[in-house]
Amino acid sequence: MVSAFFYFRTELNKSVDERRSVYIKTIDSKPILFRNGKPFKIRGAAGARDASFELLSKIGGNTIKVYDTINLKSVLDRAFENQLAVIVDIRLPKYNEKYNAYSDQNQNDKLKQEVKKLVLKYRNHPALLCWNLGNEIDYPFVLIKNSFINTYNQLIDIIHTNDPNHLISTTLTASVKQTLAIHYHSPNLDLLGFNTFGALKRLDLVLERVNLIREPLPFYIGEYGYNGPWEQESTSWGAPIEPTSTKKSEMYANRFYNIVENDMQSVGDLVFYWGQKQERTHTWFSIFDEAGRTSEVYYKLNELWGGKSSNLKHPPKIDYMLIDNKGAKDNLIYKPDMVKTAQLFFEKNKNSKYQIVWEIYAEGWDYNLADIEKDPLRISKDTINSGSSHTFKTPDKTGPYRIFVYVYDDFGNYATTNTPFYILE
Repeated sequence: MVSAFFYFRTELNKSVDERRSVYIKTIDSKPILFRNGKPFKIRGAAGARDASFELLSKIGGNTIKVYDTINLKSVLDRAFENQLAVIVDIRLPKYNEKYNAYSDQNQNDKLKQEVKKLVLKYRNHPALLCWNLGNEIDYPFVLIKNSFINTYNQLIDIIHTNDPNHLISTTLTASVKQTLAIHYHSPNLDLLGFNTFGALKRLDLVLERVNLIREPLPFYIGEYGYNGPWEQESTSWGAPIEPTSTKKSEMYANRFYNIVENDMQSVGDLVFYWGQKQERTHTWFSIFDEAGRTSEVYYKLNELWGGKSSNLKHPPKIDYMLIDNKGAKDNLIYKPDMVKTAQLFFEKNKNSKYQIVWEIYAEGWDYNLADIEKDPLRISKDTINSGSSHTFKTPDKTGPYRIFVYVYDDFGNYATTNTPFYILE
Protein backbone atom coordinates (compact mmCIF):
# COMPACT_ATOMS: atom_id res chain seq x y z
CA MET A 1 0.00 0.00 0.00
CA VAL A 2 1.27 3.49 -0.84
CA SER A 3 2.18 5.53 2.24
CA ALA A 4 -0.34 8.16 3.29
CA PHE A 5 1.87 11.16 2.47
CA PHE A 6 2.02 10.09 -1.20
CA TYR A 7 -1.60 11.02 -1.72
CA PHE A 8 -1.49 13.29 -4.75
CA ARG A 9 -0.44 12.91 -8.34
CA THR A 10 1.55 15.52 -10.24
CA GLU A 11 2.57 15.70 -13.88
CA LEU A 12 6.17 15.94 -14.99
CA ASN A 13 6.29 19.04 -17.20
CA LYS A 14 9.91 20.16 -17.32
CA SER A 15 10.76 22.64 -20.03
CA VAL A 16 13.46 21.39 -22.39
CA ASP A 17 16.39 23.51 -23.52
CA GLU A 18 17.37 21.88 -26.80
CA ARG A 19 20.65 23.81 -26.88
CA ARG A 20 22.02 21.48 -24.21
CA SER A 21 24.57 18.79 -25.11
CA VAL A 22 22.34 16.14 -23.54
CA TYR A 23 18.63 16.38 -22.79
CA ILE A 24 15.45 14.31 -22.69
CA LYS A 25 12.37 15.25 -24.66
CA THR A 26 9.02 13.49 -24.60
CA ILE A 27 7.75 12.63 -28.08
CA ASP A 28 4.45 10.76 -28.49
CA SER A 29 4.40 10.01 -24.74
CA LYS A 30 7.85 8.41 -24.88
CA PRO A 31 11.00 10.02 -23.43
CA ILE A 32 13.81 10.29 -25.98
CA LEU A 33 17.39 10.98 -24.94
CA PHE A 34 19.20 13.42 -27.22
CA ARG A 35 22.98 13.80 -27.40
CA ASN A 36 24.57 16.49 -29.56
CA GLY A 37 21.20 17.10 -31.19
CA LYS A 38 20.53 13.49 -32.19
CA PRO A 39 18.46 10.71 -30.54
CA PHE A 40 20.74 8.49 -28.46
CA LYS A 41 19.74 5.09 -27.06
CA ILE A 42 22.01 4.02 -24.20
CA ARG A 43 23.39 0.59 -25.01
CA GLY A 44 26.51 -0.60 -23.30
CA ALA A 45 27.91 -1.82 -20.01
CA ALA A 46 28.63 -0.90 -16.43
CA GLY A 47 32.08 -1.88 -15.27
CA ALA A 48 35.71 -1.18 -14.55
CA ARG A 49 37.41 2.00 -15.68
CA ASP A 50 40.48 0.03 -16.81
CA ALA A 51 38.56 -2.55 -18.90
CA SER A 52 38.83 -2.69 -22.69
CA PHE A 53 36.65 0.02 -24.21
CA GLU A 54 37.66 -1.19 -27.66
CA LEU A 55 35.99 -4.57 -27.06
CA LEU A 56 32.78 -2.84 -25.96
CA SER A 57 32.67 -0.56 -28.98
CA LYS A 58 33.44 -3.46 -31.34
CA ILE A 59 30.26 -5.35 -30.41
CA GLY A 60 27.96 -2.33 -30.79
CA GLY A 61 28.14 -0.71 -27.35
CA ASN A 62 27.92 3.09 -27.20
CA THR A 63 28.09 3.76 -23.44
CA ILE A 64 30.23 2.80 -20.44
CA LYS A 65 29.28 3.49 -16.82
CA VAL A 66 32.21 3.66 -14.39
CA TYR A 67 31.86 3.41 -10.62
CA ASP A 68 34.37 6.03 -9.48
CA THR A 69 36.16 9.13 -10.66
CA ILE A 70 39.75 7.87 -10.30
CA ASN A 71 41.81 8.70 -13.40
CA LEU A 72 38.64 10.17 -14.89
CA LYS A 73 40.43 12.12 -17.63
CA SER A 74 42.02 8.92 -18.92
CA VAL A 75 38.64 7.17 -18.82
CA LEU A 76 36.92 9.96 -20.73
CA ASP A 77 39.73 10.20 -23.28
CA ARG A 78 39.78 6.44 -23.97
CA ALA A 79 36.00 6.39 -24.24
CA PHE A 80 36.04 9.26 -26.75
CA GLU A 81 38.67 7.44 -28.83
CA ASN A 82 36.33 4.42 -28.98
CA GLN A 83 33.12 6.38 -29.68
CA LEU A 84 31.68 5.67 -26.22
CA ALA A 85 29.70 8.01 -24.01
CA VAL A 86 30.43 7.89 -20.27
CA ILE A 87 28.10 7.82 -17.28
CA VAL A 88 30.25 8.95 -14.36
CA ASP A 89 29.30 7.60 -10.97
CA ILE A 90 29.92 10.10 -8.18
CA ARG A 91 30.46 7.97 -5.09
CA LEU A 92 28.44 8.96 -2.06
CA PRO A 93 28.32 7.39 1.41
CA LYS A 94 25.25 5.15 1.69
CA TYR A 95 22.51 6.47 3.90
CA ASN A 96 22.21 4.56 7.16
CA GLU A 97 19.66 5.48 9.79
CA LYS A 98 21.81 4.26 12.69
CA TYR A 99 25.03 5.79 11.39
CA ASN A 100 24.14 8.82 9.32
CA ALA A 101 27.25 10.11 7.57
CA TYR A 102 25.28 13.23 6.60
CA SER A 103 24.69 14.46 10.14
CA ASP A 104 28.08 16.23 10.11
CA GLN A 105 27.65 19.57 8.36
CA ASN A 106 31.39 20.05 7.91
CA GLN A 107 31.58 16.76 6.03
CA ASN A 108 28.57 17.75 3.95
CA ASP A 109 30.22 21.04 3.00
CA LYS A 110 33.43 19.21 2.07
CA LEU A 111 31.46 16.77 -0.09
CA LYS A 112 29.70 19.60 -1.91
CA GLN A 113 32.99 21.35 -2.63
CA GLU A 114 34.50 18.13 -3.98
CA VAL A 115 31.54 17.51 -6.28
CA LYS A 116 31.60 21.10 -7.55
CA LYS A 117 35.32 20.86 -8.29
CA LEU A 118 34.84 17.57 -10.15
CA VAL A 119 31.99 18.90 -12.28
CA LEU A 120 33.82 22.09 -13.20
CA LYS A 121 36.88 20.10 -14.26
CA TYR A 122 35.16 17.65 -16.62
CA ARG A 123 31.88 19.28 -17.66
CA ASN A 124 33.15 20.12 -21.15
CA HIS A 125 34.60 16.74 -22.06
CA PRO A 126 32.95 15.46 -25.27
CA ALA A 127 32.62 11.88 -23.95
CA LEU A 128 30.55 12.88 -20.89
CA LEU A 129 26.90 11.78 -20.99
CA CYS A 130 25.60 11.90 -17.46
CA TRP A 131 26.54 12.41 -13.82
CA ASN A 132 25.25 9.52 -11.70
CA LEU A 133 24.82 10.82 -8.17
CA GLY A 134 25.32 7.70 -6.04
CA ASN A 135 24.99 4.01 -6.82
CA GLU A 136 22.38 2.19 -4.69
CA ILE A 137 22.50 4.85 -1.98
CA ASP A 138 19.59 3.43 0.07
CA TYR A 139 17.43 6.54 -0.30
CA PRO A 140 15.32 6.88 2.89
CA PHE A 141 11.55 6.43 2.86
CA VAL A 142 10.57 9.28 5.21
CA LEU A 143 7.88 11.95 5.42
CA ILE A 144 10.10 14.92 6.26
CA LYS A 145 13.39 15.65 4.51
CA ASN A 146 16.36 14.65 6.68
CA SER A 147 20.03 15.65 6.52
CA PHE A 148 20.77 13.14 3.77
CA ILE A 149 17.95 14.32 1.51
CA ASN A 150 18.79 17.99 2.08
CA THR A 151 22.45 17.39 1.21
CA TYR A 152 21.50 15.21 -1.75
CA ASN A 153 19.24 17.89 -3.22
CA GLN A 154 21.93 20.52 -2.69
CA LEU A 155 24.33 18.32 -4.67
CA ILE A 156 21.77 18.09 -7.49
CA ASP A 157 21.51 21.90 -7.55
CA ILE A 158 25.31 22.27 -7.55
CA ILE A 159 25.68 19.97 -10.56
CA HIS A 160 22.82 21.56 -12.49
CA THR A 161 24.15 25.07 -11.80
CA ASN A 162 27.73 24.30 -12.80
CA ASP A 163 26.92 21.95 -15.68
CA PRO A 164 23.55 22.70 -17.28
CA ASN A 165 24.53 20.69 -20.38
CA HIS A 166 24.42 17.19 -18.89
CA LEU A 167 21.89 15.07 -17.04
CA ILE A 168 21.89 13.85 -13.46
CA SER A 169 20.74 10.35 -12.56
CA THR A 170 21.04 8.00 -9.64
CA THR A 171 20.93 4.21 -9.64
CA LEU A 172 18.94 2.05 -7.27
CA THR A 173 17.45 -1.41 -7.03
CA ALA A 174 13.85 -2.02 -8.09
CA SER A 175 12.52 -0.76 -4.76
CA VAL A 176 9.01 0.69 -4.55
CA LYS A 177 9.76 2.67 -1.38
CA GLN A 178 13.04 4.19 -2.56
CA THR A 179 11.64 5.08 -5.95
CA LEU A 180 8.56 6.72 -4.44
CA ALA A 181 10.70 8.66 -1.97
CA ILE A 182 13.06 9.92 -4.70
CA HIS A 183 10.15 11.15 -6.82
CA TYR A 184 8.61 12.87 -3.80
CA HIS A 185 11.73 14.46 -2.27
CA SER A 186 14.19 14.84 -5.18
CA PRO A 187 12.09 15.78 -8.22
CA ASN A 188 14.96 17.68 -9.85
CA LEU A 189 16.76 14.51 -10.87
CA ASP A 190 16.67 14.04 -14.64
CA LEU A 191 16.42 10.25 -14.79
CA LEU A 192 16.85 7.04 -12.80
CA GLY A 193 18.98 3.97 -13.36
CA PHE A 194 17.56 0.67 -12.10
CA ASN A 195 19.99 -2.13 -11.24
CA THR A 196 18.01 -5.27 -12.02
CA PHE A 197 18.88 -8.92 -12.39
CA GLY A 198 16.26 -11.45 -11.33
CA ALA A 199 14.12 -8.48 -10.22
CA LEU A 200 13.70 -7.12 -13.74
CA LYS A 201 9.98 -8.00 -13.85
CA ARG A 202 9.46 -6.17 -10.54
CA LEU A 203 10.20 -2.89 -12.31
CA ASP A 204 6.67 -2.80 -13.75
CA LEU A 205 5.25 -2.79 -10.21
CA VAL A 206 7.64 -0.02 -9.15
CA LEU A 207 6.63 2.24 -12.02
CA GLU A 208 2.94 1.45 -11.48
CA ARG A 209 3.16 2.61 -7.85
CA VAL A 210 5.07 5.75 -8.77
CA ASN A 211 2.45 6.55 -11.40
CA LEU A 212 -0.11 6.89 -8.61
CA ILE A 213 1.58 10.05 -7.37
CA ARG A 214 3.24 11.55 -10.43
CA GLU A 215 4.48 10.84 -13.91
CA PRO A 216 7.55 8.61 -13.46
CA LEU A 217 10.97 9.99 -14.32
CA PRO A 218 12.58 8.60 -17.45
CA PHE A 219 14.87 5.69 -16.62
CA TYR A 220 17.51 3.38 -17.97
CA ILE A 221 18.55 -0.09 -16.84
CA GLY A 222 21.76 0.61 -14.92
CA GLU A 223 22.76 -3.06 -14.52
CA TYR A 224 21.31 -6.28 -15.88
CA GLY A 225 22.57 -9.77 -16.55
CA TYR A 226 22.32 -13.23 -15.13
CA ASN A 227 20.84 -13.73 -11.63
CA GLY A 228 23.07 -12.46 -8.87
CA PRO A 229 24.45 -14.90 -6.28
CA TRP A 230 21.82 -13.63 -3.83
CA GLU A 231 19.05 -14.79 -6.21
CA GLN A 232 20.42 -18.18 -7.19
CA GLU A 233 19.68 -21.66 -5.84
CA SER A 234 22.20 -22.66 -3.17
CA THR A 235 23.69 -25.77 -1.60
CA SER A 236 22.76 -26.88 1.91
CA TRP A 237 25.68 -24.81 3.32
CA GLY A 238 24.63 -21.68 1.44
CA ALA A 239 26.95 -21.72 -1.57
CA PRO A 240 25.10 -20.30 -4.62
CA ILE A 241 25.20 -22.61 -7.64
CA GLU A 242 26.71 -20.81 -10.60
CA PRO A 243 25.52 -21.75 -14.10
CA THR A 244 27.80 -22.44 -17.03
CA SER A 245 28.95 -19.58 -19.24
CA THR A 246 26.72 -21.04 -21.95
CA LYS A 247 23.64 -20.88 -19.73
CA LYS A 248 24.48 -17.32 -18.76
CA SER A 249 24.52 -16.18 -22.39
CA GLU A 250 20.97 -17.52 -22.79
CA MET A 251 19.79 -15.56 -19.76
CA TYR A 252 21.47 -12.34 -20.93
CA ALA A 253 19.52 -12.70 -24.18
CA ASN A 254 16.23 -13.35 -22.35
CA ARG A 255 16.70 -10.30 -20.14
CA PHE A 256 17.64 -8.16 -23.14
CA TYR A 257 14.47 -9.11 -25.01
CA ASN A 258 12.36 -8.41 -21.90
CA ILE A 259 13.92 -4.95 -21.68
CA VAL A 260 13.38 -4.19 -25.35
CA GLU A 261 9.76 -5.34 -25.25
CA ASN A 262 8.92 -3.20 -22.20
CA ASP A 263 10.90 0.00 -22.74
CA MET A 264 8.21 2.63 -23.31
CA GLN A 265 9.84 4.81 -20.64
CA SER A 266 13.41 3.48 -20.85
CA VAL A 267 16.16 5.43 -22.59
CA GLY A 268 18.57 2.48 -22.67
CA ASP A 269 20.30 -0.33 -20.82
CA LEU A 270 23.70 -1.42 -19.50
CA VAL A 271 24.90 -4.99 -18.97
CA PHE A 272 26.89 -5.97 -15.91
CA TYR A 273 29.93 -6.44 -15.58
CA TRP A 274 32.50 -5.01 -18.00
CA GLY A 275 35.78 -6.19 -16.54
CA GLN A 276 36.71 -8.65 -13.79
CA LYS A 277 34.77 -8.73 -10.55
CA GLN A 278 34.93 -10.97 -7.52
CA GLU A 279 31.35 -11.54 -6.35
CA ARG A 280 31.13 -14.94 -4.68
CA THR A 281 33.30 -16.13 -7.58
CA HIS A 282 35.63 -14.40 -10.03
CA THR A 283 33.58 -15.74 -12.96
CA TRP A 284 30.01 -14.95 -11.93
CA PHE A 285 29.64 -11.64 -13.77
CA SER A 286 32.81 -11.51 -15.88
CA ILE A 287 32.17 -11.28 -19.63
CA PHE A 288 35.86 -11.70 -20.45
CA ASP A 289 38.79 -12.87 -18.34
CA GLU A 290 41.87 -11.09 -17.03
CA ALA A 291 43.78 -11.96 -20.21
CA GLY A 292 41.07 -10.45 -22.44
CA ARG A 293 39.70 -13.80 -23.65
CA THR A 294 36.02 -13.49 -24.49
CA SER A 295 33.14 -15.66 -23.27
CA GLU A 296 29.93 -16.71 -24.97
CA VAL A 297 28.14 -13.77 -23.35
CA TYR A 298 30.38 -11.44 -25.36
CA TYR A 299 29.29 -13.04 -28.61
CA LYS A 300 25.66 -13.03 -27.56
CA LEU A 301 25.86 -9.27 -26.94
CA ASN A 302 27.50 -8.81 -30.33
CA GLU A 303 24.51 -10.60 -31.85
CA LEU A 304 21.90 -8.68 -29.83
CA TRP A 305 23.44 -5.26 -30.43
CA GLY A 306 24.29 -5.78 -34.10
CA GLY A 307 28.01 -5.42 -33.49
CA LYS A 308 30.87 -6.24 -35.82
CA SER A 309 33.27 -8.29 -33.73
CA SER A 310 36.09 -9.47 -35.99
CA ASN A 311 36.46 -12.80 -34.17
CA LEU A 312 33.56 -14.95 -35.38
CA LYS A 313 34.84 -18.20 -33.85
CA HIS A 314 32.52 -18.72 -30.90
CA PRO A 315 33.82 -20.36 -27.73
CA PRO A 316 32.88 -23.96 -26.91
CA LYS A 317 29.47 -24.58 -25.36
CA ILE A 318 29.59 -26.18 -21.93
CA ASP A 319 26.76 -28.53 -21.00
CA TYR A 320 27.67 -29.38 -17.39
CA MET A 321 30.29 -30.73 -15.00
CA LEU A 322 30.02 -33.69 -12.62
CA ILE A 323 32.17 -34.98 -9.77
CA ASP A 324 31.93 -38.76 -9.49
CA ASN A 325 28.73 -38.54 -11.55
CA LYS A 326 27.06 -36.00 -9.24
CA GLY A 327 26.34 -32.31 -9.66
CA ALA A 328 26.20 -29.25 -7.41
CA LYS A 329 22.54 -29.79 -6.52
CA ASP A 330 23.49 -33.12 -4.91
CA ASN A 331 25.23 -31.21 -2.05
CA LEU A 332 28.71 -32.66 -2.43
CA ILE A 333 30.27 -33.25 0.99
CA TYR A 334 33.61 -35.07 1.20
CA LYS A 335 36.22 -36.07 3.73
CA PRO A 336 39.73 -34.58 3.52
CA ASP A 337 42.31 -36.12 1.15
CA MET A 338 39.83 -38.18 -0.85
CA VAL A 339 40.50 -38.93 -4.53
CA LYS A 340 37.73 -37.63 -6.78
CA THR A 341 37.20 -37.34 -10.53
CA ALA A 342 35.59 -34.34 -12.18
CA GLN A 343 34.29 -34.65 -15.71
CA LEU A 344 33.38 -31.86 -18.11
CA PHE A 345 30.84 -32.23 -20.90
CA PHE A 346 31.13 -29.67 -23.70
CA GLU A 347 30.70 -29.27 -27.45
CA LYS A 348 33.98 -29.19 -29.34
CA ASN A 349 34.82 -27.35 -32.53
CA LYS A 350 36.76 -29.70 -34.79
CA ASN A 351 38.74 -26.74 -36.14
CA SER A 352 40.20 -25.84 -32.76
CA LYS A 353 42.47 -27.34 -30.17
CA TYR A 354 41.64 -26.86 -26.53
CA GLN A 355 43.54 -26.29 -23.33
CA ILE A 356 41.61 -27.15 -20.16
CA VAL A 357 42.57 -25.70 -16.80
CA TRP A 358 41.24 -26.93 -13.45
CA GLU A 359 41.47 -24.88 -10.25
CA ILE A 360 40.25 -25.36 -6.68
CA TYR A 361 39.55 -22.35 -4.48
CA ALA A 362 38.59 -22.02 -0.83
CA GLU A 363 35.34 -20.11 -0.40
CA GLY A 364 34.36 -17.62 2.28
CA TRP A 365 31.32 -17.76 4.50
CA ASP A 366 30.02 -14.40 5.69
CA TYR A 367 29.25 -12.43 2.53
CA ASN A 368 27.22 -9.24 2.53
CA LEU A 369 25.88 -7.65 -0.63
CA ALA A 370 27.68 -4.35 0.02
CA ASP A 371 31.06 -5.96 0.76
CA ILE A 372 34.06 -5.55 -1.50
CA GLU A 373 35.19 -9.16 -1.60
CA LYS A 374 38.79 -10.26 -1.40
CA ASP A 375 40.19 -12.73 -3.90
CA PRO A 376 39.79 -16.27 -2.55
CA LEU A 377 42.71 -18.56 -1.80
CA ARG A 378 43.62 -20.85 -4.67
CA ILE A 379 44.38 -24.37 -3.46
CA SER A 380 45.53 -26.00 -6.70
CA LYS A 381 45.84 -25.52 -10.47
CA ASP A 382 46.24 -28.20 -13.16
CA THR A 383 46.42 -27.85 -16.94
CA ILE A 384 45.65 -30.59 -19.45
CA ASN A 385 45.81 -30.52 -23.24
CA SER A 386 43.72 -33.60 -23.93
CA GLY A 387 40.72 -35.27 -22.35
CA SER A 388 37.94 -33.68 -20.33
CA SER A 389 38.25 -35.34 -16.92
CA HIS A 390 40.42 -34.47 -13.95
CA THR A 391 41.35 -36.56 -10.92
CA PHE A 392 42.14 -34.54 -7.82
CA LYS A 393 42.61 -34.91 -4.08
CA THR A 394 40.18 -33.05 -1.83
CA PRO A 395 41.64 -30.35 0.47
CA ASP A 396 42.73 -31.34 3.97
CA LYS A 397 40.91 -28.61 5.93
CA THR A 398 37.21 -28.37 6.83
CA GLY A 399 35.21 -25.75 4.95
CA PRO A 400 33.59 -24.77 1.63
CA TYR A 401 35.44 -24.97 -1.70
CA ARG A 402 34.81 -24.76 -5.45
CA ILE A 403 36.41 -26.54 -8.35
CA PHE A 404 36.56 -24.42 -11.53
CA VAL A 405 37.22 -25.51 -15.09
CA TYR A 406 38.14 -23.25 -18.02
CA VAL A 407 38.22 -24.29 -21.67
CA TYR A 408 40.49 -22.14 -23.85
CA ASP A 409 40.37 -22.37 -27.65
CA ASP A 410 42.75 -21.20 -30.40
CA PHE A 411 40.74 -18.04 -31.11
CA GLY A 412 41.07 -16.06 -27.88
CA ASN A 413 37.87 -17.38 -26.30
CA TYR A 414 37.03 -19.29 -23.17
CA ALA A 415 34.15 -21.12 -21.51
CA THR A 416 33.85 -21.93 -17.83
CA THR A 417 31.81 -23.55 -15.08
CA ASN A 418 32.36 -24.58 -11.46
CA THR A 419 30.98 -26.83 -8.73
CA PRO A 420 30.89 -26.08 -4.99
CA PHE A 421 31.71 -28.82 -2.47
CA TYR A 422 32.31 -29.05 1.26
CA ILE A 423 35.06 -30.74 3.27
CA LEU A 424 33.98 -32.18 6.60
CA GLU A 425 36.49 -33.90 8.86
